[in-house]
Amino acid sequence: MKNKLCALITVVLLSGCASTNETNDNGLFGAKSPGVGVIKPTTAAEARMLVTQSQTAGNPDAMIYAYTQALAFDEFEPADIYFHIAGLEQQRHNNGQAEQAYRQAIAAAPKREDLKESLALLLVDMKRHQEAETLLQEVVLADQARLKAPAADSPTTAVAQCVTDNRSPWRSYNGLGLLADILEQGEQARHHYQCALKIQPGLAILHTNLGFSYYLEGEYPQAERALTRAVNQDPQYRRAWSNLGLLYYRWNRKSEALAALRKNGTQAEALNDLGYIALMEGAYEEAAGLFQRAIDASPRYYPRAVANLNQAKNMTAVAKR
Repeated sequence: MKNKLCALITVVLLSGCASTNETNDNGLFGAKSPGVGVIKPTTAAEARMLVTQSQTAGNPDAMIYAYTQALAFDEFEPADIYFHIAGLEQQRHNNGQAEQAYRQAIAAAPKREDLKESLALLLVDMKRHQEAETLLQEVVLADQARLKAPAADSPTTAVAQCVTDNRSPWRSYNGLGLLADILEQGEQARHHYQCALKIQPGLAILHTNLGFSYYLEGEYPQAERALTRAVNQDPQYRRAWSNLGLLYYRWNRKSEALAALRKNGTQAEALNDLGYIALMEGAYEEAAGLFQRAIDASPRYYPRAVANLNQAKNMTAVAKR
């Protein structure tokens, strides 16, 4: 359990991805004024022009303002408007505002499964796992009904049937896989990823998630095959290389670990990342050596490696007491 949690933490830190549940005062129905000279539209044509102008400018506040103004006109589909607002709020990590907008969209179009799926994936990010799982199962069950799949005695059984076509919701299967991995239900997680891959066999993210799931179970050869497929599908996909580095380190193939991490940046950055993996694995002295090598390899001052080196030294001292 400890190693699995360390692995999850390490991958998040290496990938540099983060989300937040915080909101601000500039969200749904409260976007900042888009600027002097922007008028409140009085017709649908003016509202459409305002939306187009805001999209061209690329200003999220202006876009949210334009979309909320469009809601006053019957010519616009409310579900689509709320969906666009939700996406903008989610991009800005205003998750509470995004959730509100997604729920408004679903209320306007309750039969649209894509809206439920988007809300569910947001709830995964917000760590509201049970709510997310229920919604994702609903999306998959609706798809099973579309495909006239055999009746099942429970939502779990229905999802496990994996009856799909190229229109099936691969994001929902992927989300269910992520939730199963969080609950340490590795076999179930891998089944969901395989279902997603039936729909989208060329997506690096799915091969990466499958490989990481194998890694969590200590099934290293299978993990390597899946992660290798991921980087072959998308050589620029950083998380796949980070996971390969993590796998190779745990597999005691450290030169290959460094080579994999090197795909994400400079030699100094790769050494720093490898040092961080060693640190999370409790190999404090090895981590300190890698951080020092990162500092030496960097052509300029490398504050992150210096901070990591100090942390490794402190943890080494504590461990020797």
